Amino acid sequence: MGEQKPVDIDALMAEVRERIRIKREKGIYGPDVEALMRVPLPGGRRIFSDDLQDPLASLAEALDEEVEYDPRSRKPIVGPVITYARKVVISLVRWWMGAILERQERINRLLAAAYDYEGQMAPRFGSRLEREWKEWREREVAANLHSVYFQARFGGDEPVIRRQSEAFVDLYKGRKRVLDLGSGRGIFLQLLRDTGIGGYGVDLDPRMVAQSREKGLEAHEVDALTHLRQVEAGSIDGLYARHLAEHILPGELVEILRACRRALAAGAPIVFVTPNPRTLTVGAHTFWNDPQHLRPIPPDLFKFYLEVEGFTDVELRTFEPTEKRLSEDVPAGAIRENVKLLNETLFGDRDYAVIGYAPR
Repeated sequence: MGEQKPVDIDALMAEVRERIRIKREKGIYGPDVEALMRVPLPGGRRIFSDDLQDPLASLAEALDEEVEYDPRSRKPIVGPVITYARKVVISLVRWWMGAILERQERINRLLAAAYDYEGQMAPRFGSRLEREWKEWREREVAANLHSVYFQARFGGDEPVIRRQSEAFVDLYKGRKRVLDLGSGRGIFLQLLRDTGIGGYGVDLDPRMVAQSREKGLEAHEVDALTHLRQVEAGSIDGLYARHLAEHILPGELVEILRACRRALAAGAPIVFVTPNPRTLTVGAHTFWNDPQHLRPIPPDLFKFYLEVEGFTDVELRTFEPTEKRLSEDVPAGAIRENVKLLNETLFGDRDYAVIGYAPR
């Protein structure tokens, strides 16, 4: 017979605690079992108290526990000798133990005070956090400038946006459930409908959603990340997002990309269109016309985001060149090359798209 492996008591207890936790969360245990699990031990501490309650509450109980030591030995014959020896040792180290106990009592008092302080601070912190959030939202709304009117002034003409979006329609041919994140006025959704492609949009602005619905388009007033996490995995067969990424922080963008990968069917295309900061007139000027823009995203960085999140065949496309350019009718050579470089830097393409595909 093979040698038996030693029993790992710690592993068994960890498994027992995990099973208890899962069953308690599912409500399998009734009130009788819950009460039994809290029966005090002979020393006064409740069974599983450290596992069933808040760690700070367990700490408060631990600080109040008294540790007693009985030096008496109950062994026959040699018991009195052992007892005497223990008492001698205790008397010799009593001063040292007293110093340790004094320090421990001080630590206990400070921990108890910290526990009480935490209980006092939690409501104050919650109210302060709520106040800060309310003030931030008020500033955000004040900067919004009524997005419908802002779009009319700075968002671009619908024919121009439609023309720009037409360059990506072929990617979605044959698709039945394409999601437009930040669908706005529904321009891309109209384009999908006109070309026989099924799609719907989500947007946070109720006025934009209302405009889309007036056109007979399917649009929902919901946050992009929330919606992506709610849909069934693999239920979307294409995703498009125009001028959304620059409105969110990098961390949230990565979360959205991760949620997109889960929601997209295998091989489904994903397209994000955003202002091109490589063009200086965009990165230093027109980008900041929108008070809701947080920060420009360099094309190579956006491409990197998609690749890291597992999207395949990721590519970049730039488009919509600036009308104003320096004349390149100059002598050939270094001067002409420098003028071309200036045109690319100052007056290059205003937008770019990062395109990828959900892994198969």
